[in-house]
Amino acid sequence: MKNREKTKIYINVLYALVWFIPLYFFMRDFFKIEDTGIFFERKTLAIVLFSIKQGFYSTMAALAIAIIPAYFAAYEKGIVSRLLHGLLFIPFFFPIISTVTIFSIIFNMEFFKGLGILYSLKAIIIANVFYNSPIFIKYISEGLKRVPKELTEALKMEGAGNIRIFFSGQLPLILPQIFRGFILVFTYCFTGFGIILSLGGIRFSTLEVEIASTLMGELNFSKAMIFGIIQFFILIILNLTGVFVKEYELEGEEEYKKQNIFFRGYSIVYLFSQYLIVASSFLFSFYNYYTGEFSIKAYMRIFSKSFNEDYEVIRGIMNSIGISAAVSFISIIVIYFIIKNYSRITDVIIFSNLGISGAFLAVALFYLNVLFNIPLLLLLGIGYILVSIPIGYSFMYQYIKKFPVNLLESSLLDCSNGFERFIYIEFPILKNIFLSAFLQIFAIVFGEFTIGYTMQLGDIVPVASLVNYSLVSNKKYLESAAFSSVILLIVFSLFILGEYLKDRD
Repeated sequence: MKNREKTKIYINVLYALVWFIPLYFFMRDFFKIEDTGIFFERKTLAIVLFSIKQGFYSTMAALAIAIIPAYFAAYEKGIVSRLLHGLLFIPFFFPIISTVTIFSIIFNMEFFKGLGILYSLKAIIIANVFYNSPIFIKYISEGLKRVPKELTEALKMEGAGNIRIFFSGQLPLILPQIFRGFILVFTYCFTGFGIILSLGGIRFSTLEVEIASTLMGELNFSKAMIFGIIQFFILIILNLTGVFVKEYELEGEEEYKKQNIFFRGYSIVYLFSQYLIVASSFLFSFYNYYTGEFSIKAYMRIFSKSFNEDYEVIRGIMNSIGISAAVSFISIIVIYFIIKNYSRITDVIIFSNLGISGAFLAVALFYLNVLFNIPLLLLLGIGYILVSIPIGYSFMYQYIKKFPVNLLESSLLDCSNGFERFIYIEFPILKNIFLSAFLQIFAIVFGEFTIGYTMQLGDIVPVASLVNYSLVSNKKYLESAAFSSVILLIVFSLFILGEYLKDRD
């Protein structure tokens, strides 16, 4: 038993060290105590306040937009509810650069130009609502499903209507789920990079954008660290408030009920809007809104030899496929060992990493190349693994941690070691879960943008997201839309296959 506990400690410490080592060398060589005065500069305060403001506005707008579809998805069965739940692929698997591309096209249309949306806070909030509101649908609908049918029936017997039932009976019980959704959405909005950079413009800067621009523009590493520390502690403080949110143990029969025409209509309009934006990624790859023509010229162009001399589309796709496959395979192995050696500190280590700036991690990894001449491709892969593990951990935890104990105990009679137990007992049962997690991590890595962009590897190791960003930056919107469609087709196919395999188990 003591050896088992020691192994758990070693695994968790080793994982923590992989995060700590690149940050340590970077901070050791560049942190200057005199630069802590940046904390008190007016510009820093303005950046912090705007980061919080746009994150809070975006999160609250996403919550307001998603509350009715979440309620509908919780209590009705059918195609609309299934499609609402299926929207979860957007925040986790729809590439951020595809979101940037489609909104850049939409906001450049004549009607939206007149409204002055592009390069404004409105553009940031709209894109964040599209990207993150499905998270609230998942958390709120699952919370409502856990509220026992008996509770609502008791309130009805007291003469309560649906509004009173929701605010007096259901809302207090689902606050933990709303809080978790709020934390996750706020974190994504607060640390957002691609949306702020491309749709907000240079007038708007968050801590994440400032970290990247400080690292790549001013080369002031100490200042970037200060910004990273501020961002980290803001998110840690926010996460710690979860201690005060009480979780309820609820048991009872699930409730299903017919929704009124307003809830149904609103949910359908929301659903249509979300899928329309996704579908527009395909539409605008065929439709030239300048000339009003439909054609496949953009697809022919992005795969042509002359176009690839300037924008390495084909090489970017091949690099992304190879890197994503290798990273996904390694991540699955690492996550398996982490979960099998789970201890109380594991969750703290895993999820505290979400508060670390991706841009800051990227430059810290790049610095290891400068110090020790570690290949940049290897460092890029390590960065992808580190950002993939928390998400993959969430996918795999319940299946590995809750693996039937009786099967493992009975296997002790026939299997002489842990490797045999894995090969003959665990793997045959969990193989679809492993494959599903592999495909989902593959999709995430394939669309990852921040690390490669900050490490400035576009010329050295061009990957799909960086090539697509260069197309958007050079206003090649048709070509970018076509390339986004190719990326989306790959990612969405993997997501659907992964969900199918997971459901089979």
